[in-house]
Order: sequence, then C-alpha cells, then structure tokens
Amino acid sequence: MPRFRFFVPALLLCAAPAFAANTEPRKAVELPPPDPTFLPMEQIDAPIVDGGRVDGVLHVAITLQAKTADDAAALAKRMPELRAAALPATIEFARLRASRFSPVDVERLAGMIAPSVKRVDPAIDKVLIVKVSATER
Repeated sequence: MPRFRFFVPALLLCAAPAFAANTEPRKAVELPPPDPTFLPMEQIDAPIVDGGRVDGVLHVAITLQAKTADDAAALAKRMPELRAAALPATIEFARLRASRFSPVDVERLAGMIAPSVKRVDPAIDKVLIVKVSATER
C-alpha cells in the first residue's frame, strides 16, 4: 500500500504537462460590421394585472429593422415616439394575455406591437422582439 501512495501523485505530475500543452494563442475571428438598419429600443416594462392587482412585470426588448441605413438614421431621432407607440400595445398585452406563471406568446405580442409602431413611420421594415420575460413584481 505505501508504494501506491507515491505512485499516484507521481503519475498525476507526469500527466499534467500534457493537458497544458495546448496554449498557443489563437487568432480572433473577425466579425462582420453590425448592420446599420437594426435599431434597438430601450426595454419596455409593463405591469401584469390580474384581478385588479399587479401580479408581475412583463419585460420586452424590441429591435426595429429599417428598410435602409438612411431610414435607420432618421428613425433613431424618432425613438421616443416609436417607444411611445409600442408602450400601449405592450401594456394591453400584459393586461389581457400575460402571466408570470405561463410562457409569453411572443408571436401574438409582436402582432400587437408591429402595427402601432409601423403607423408612426412606414420606413420600418420589421419589428423584432429579441428578449421577453415575465417576473414577479
């Protein structure tokens, strides 16, 4: 038994350099430049109301896609107006269809938000919901 006490640590010391051998620096992969037609909006937080009391909060992150880069530059200046158009639709969805205990129907949420936002400016090509969650207040 005493032989094995010294054998195992010696074996581990011999094996350690084999694991550390892959230390060559790697080249970073070049990412393409970000698409200028995408415009992220500030997150919208809407109360989830159930039975006359606030039951939770619906958090929605929206990104708009403009038809061209020039349209995106013009839309960036109107971001508060676009967010104001998305807010009532988000609140209405949270009131009628959201619960912190069930999955959020993102397709229906997008269907409620897109028409009101596109009414503000026809240069908007798509309204993309990139993150959504429902939490306890």
